Amino acid sequence: MRIHHIAIWTFRLEELRNFYIRYFNGKSNEKYINPKKGFESYFIYFDDGASLELMSRTDVQNTPVEENRLGLTHFALAFQSKEDVLKTTEQLRADGYMIVGEPRTSGDGYFESVVLDPDGNRVECVYRKEETSEEPDAPIETERLLLRPFVESDAEALFACCRNPNIGNNAGWQPHASLEESREVLRSVFLSQKGVWAIILKDNGQLIGSIGIIADPRRENPQVRMLVYWLDEAQWGKGYMTEAVKAVLNYGFGTLKLSLITANCYPHNERSQQVLKRQGFVHEGTLHQAEVTYDGHVYDHQCYYLTNPEYQK
Repeated sequence: MRIHHIAIWTFRLEELRNFYIRYFNGKSNEKYINPKKGFESYFIYFDDGASLELMSRTDVQNTPVEENRLGLTHFALAFQSKEDVLKTTEQLRADGYMIVGEPRTSGDGYFESVVLDPDGNRVECVYRKEETSEEPDAPIETERLLLRPFVESDAEALFACCRNPNIGNNAGWQPHASLEESREVLRSVFLSQKGVWAIILKDNGQLIGSIGIIADPRRENPQVRMLVYWLDEAQWGKGYMTEAVKAVLNYGFGTLKLSLITANCYPHNERSQQVLKRQGFVHEGTLHQAEVTYDGHVYDHQCYYLTNPEYQK
């Protein structure tokens, strides 16, 4: 479980958007507008962790932000070094923003400063060595495929694939009913998560699926990740997923130095099980009644694992 995003009401929607893009390297989606409700919003995505939703609506009250009150009081953005915290703090100070917490090392080991954004929200700029990640979301190239991070412009291709009920029924999610639903899934699932790639055909640039290695919710071990994937039905039987899985396993064991990679699939998803068996995954067992799907079906999980070859020696 992790925090997905934090939401803020504002009357300075564009100003706040520019603030988090300029000073904190945020990336923004296109503005969402609901004219009927007088609602507008942006999602600001950072390199890792939770996103920030900036929201504006005509009937929202203008309540002053108070420092010492019950409820949400601040949020923190992580930096890669002390020098980055100092540099950003001084840049904000020079540009006229209020620094309400000078750079210091806290009692629990964080190097931090505190700044007020244009609406007076407290933003902590923090650095702690063991919490920064050097894991890249670099593209991975194979003979026929490019595995790259998802981007906002993938929404239409994602919808073209994911409206197919045969994919959703194998993966456990409801077929997408609209392009807007695909956009929301893209923002909330694919853009916000490390270690997830779009599968692209190199010869024509077409998006045909997704693959990733993410935290295994059943194992409290940072050296273990779980393999997840899906593929457009039109591309089944061509060996694309086997090619992608092999590349991601090499990345997981070789680059990330994982000790174990797991995978789960439904008993009826024989294609997925064959992909895993080709790569040497071992059937660990059946987790009975593991999941209730969106349409009320109760399914077991067939559980597989693969150990890092270095750990097998």
